[in-house]
Amino acid sequence: MDRPNTETATYSQFQNNTNGRWWLDPGLRANVLHCCSLYFCVFYLGYDASLLNGLQNIPQWNAYFGNPTGNYLGLISASLFLPAIVTPYFSSAVNSRFGRKPALWIGSIILIAGAIVNSTATSSGTFIGGRVLMGVAGSFGKITAIALLQEIAHPRLRPLLSCIFYANYYAGSITAAWFTYGALEWGKNDWAWRGPCLFQIFSPLVVLVALFWIPESPRWLVHHGHKDKALALLAKYHSNGDVNDELVLHELHEICSALELEEKDNRATFSDFLKTSGNRRRLLVLFTMAIGTNWTGNGVITYYLTPVLRLVGIKNVKQIAGINGGLAIWNLILAFSGALSAERLGRRSLWLISTAGCLVSFIIITGLSGGFAASGEKATGLATIPILFIFYGFYDFCWTPLPFSYGAEILPYHMRLKGLSILLSVQSILQAFNQYVNPVALDAIHWKYYFVYVFLDAVYLVIIFFFFPETRSLTIEEVSVIFDKDRLGINPAVATEFGQRTRPDEGAKAEHGSEKNINIDEIEG
Repeated sequence: MDRPNTETATYSQFQNNTNGRWWLDPGLRANVLHCCSLYFCVFYLGYDASLLNGLQNIPQWNAYFGNPTGNYLGLISASLFLPAIVTPYFSSAVNSRFGRKPALWIGSIILIAGAIVNSTATSSGTFIGGRVLMGVAGSFGKITAIALLQEIAHPRLRPLLSCIFYANYYAGSITAAWFTYGALEWGKNDWAWRGPCLFQIFSPLVVLVALFWIPESPRWLVHHGHKDKALALLAKYHSNGDVNDELVLHELHEICSALELEEKDNRATFSDFLKTSGNRRRLLVLFTMAIGTNWTGNGVITYYLTPVLRLVGIKNVKQIAGINGGLAIWNLILAFSGALSAERLGRRSLWLISTAGCLVSFIIITGLSGGFAASGEKATGLATIPILFIFYGFYDFCWTPLPFSYGAEILPYHMRLKGLSILLSVQSILQAFNQYVNPVALDAIHWKYYFVYVFLDAVYLVIIFFFFPETRSLTIEEVSVIFDKDRLGINPAVATEFGQRTRPDEGAKAEHGSEKNINIDEIEG
């Protein structure tokens, strides 16, 4: 049987020694388990967001820290994001020199330390200090985990596994929301807030254990001269040990070709984002995603749901906690729905549908909030609640699962960690500013503050329409070519680029055909 020509083929056209149902295939089962273990790197982010909401509703926490509001509450919230303005660049350096796994080890250990400081705090200073430590840790896990997932996942499973990555934010959010709801019944002791804070050690502990089995990135191994180890890992998890598997050789060929091209073009510094039109477009997309993830209006609701609900007349602590918990469950369902639809509907369609929905629903939220402020009618205030759920439904469908997976997809290997560092750093600057300003603005101008987000949502929609390409049904190397060769994501542009290089059956097989008896477990170790 003739092997498919790289000029027209995508990964689905290569023969592969795996079962079509991943759960029946030992290599793919291990691959999926490794990728799912990395989801815990984002679990804590959702846990913290919902935790801070829940803590604001716990009387013991408010009494212990002097009922934080305005600037004080803003500082507590922003303290998590301020370190991540600079730490992503340290994380990127560790990733580049020592590998993805050491970066995850460092982040998990610092996160555990921060959670312990946070839960044992005896003053606002130590409580904030614990959040600062967790902010430092976050950048190591957040950008490293999605990069490693993209680089180890089987091509057939990568789109789904990567899109689901950030949807697990809401698994953490649900846990914190209902943990703090239950803590309302713990009696009048400090463990009502210390317990939920201490539970923040859970996800980094899971990651630390999983790292004993998760493999290193094959792309990192090739880049550092360990091509045989990369082949062994790809074969072990993508073809059940067959080092002559067509798909595995195709993957290795694309990795080597992409790295060779990037070395030739010298794309290895942050300034390279400004040197070509394709890279400038990547930078625009990264900035848009960084701003939009917390400046679509969700930032107000996520961290300040309690004061937002009080603005429309809902003040009972159990009602607020119940709404917070219900919203977290709703968010998880919609985020997973979006992740599962990304490959079928396409990334570009999801971006457009989600952002347009956010714009319309936030306009309605603004109108209802203004109406309640003018009339004081309870029915008007209560009508805001279902619209909040609708707004989050649209937000969750795309803005939760796609930014980091899409960001990792569109960046070549040498720019991947640098690009994700820029994404997280800009996101953290804006999150810190946003979370510090939100309570002040809500106190000062109330519902009128929502007009800012209505304007921003309209701007995002225009940028997405003109600059966000489609990326489905392509490998991670092929996706990165789109920004240099094509506007909307057309396969021929990718095929032409890779077709100019050595075909895998002519190059990779010849080079590795004699390696059929490689001891894969020995090489991996």
